[in-house]
Amino acid sequence: MSSRNNYTFANQSSIPSPLDKQLPAFFRSWDDPHSNDDYYLNLFAPEGQLVYGSTTTGREAIRAFRNAMIHPTNGPIVDLEHTLIKYFVLAGGAEKGKQEVIVKGSLWYKLRNGRKIDLEFASAITFADPGDGKDLQAEFYEVFVDSSELNTAIKEMNEAEN
Repeated sequence: MSSRNNYTFANQSSIPSPLDKQLPAFFRSWDDPHSNDDYYLNLFAPEGQLVYGSTTTGREAIRAFRNAMIHPTNGPIVDLEHTLIKYFVLAGGAEKGKQEVIVKGSLWYKLRNGRKIDLEFASAITFADPGDGKDLQAEFYEVFVDSSELNTAIKEMNEAEN
């Protein structure tokens, strides 16, 4: 049985540049609760939207959303790790200068109380070319995940601490 880097898609070699580097770097940065570089924000357009239960618009709001959820001591999530499985391009194409993709993977969350939750996810992302020769930017990023176990575990943890 071979092992692979969990930030490499099974079909990594078929992903066009610059997304072949951008997406793994995004997930690696998002997953680092100790990071202060906010590299993950580079994936988003300045007014990009992240949908994870609710809709968050703009880089600063996305930063605040992540910081409220993922923090090495204040949690509720103190550690996490994505495993990237497959990258898909949507059939039919997108508007000129845009690219629509689906990303599939799994992840685990470690809560402040030590409990670990395993989930599978898919994300639909619409990228746009900012036209300045820079990397593509996500205008819209929606995460599809059944987070009911995670939400219940966080609620139980918070109730036990109070």
